[in-house]
Amino acid sequence: MTQHQVTEAGFYNGKFLKPGQHYESDGSETATAEVSDKLTKDELLAIAADRGVEVNASMTKAEIIAAIEAKA
Repeated sequence: MTQHQVTEAGFYNGKFLKPGQHYESDGSETATAEVSDKLTKDELLAIAADRGVEVNASMTKAEIIAAIEAKA
């Protein structure tokens, strides 16, 4: 398990965390998370951050999804 510090508010392992909070991950939780337009923008941003995909909050949900899928 690896401990991560949240840098951007969002959902991490099913919990909404604020910057500065920590969560533990073995890497499989986000790797298996399904990317869908049914997720909120904050959830998509969190998934992108966990996967190391460069996105920003000014992007649309569709753009974020496309960036995540392109890196997969």
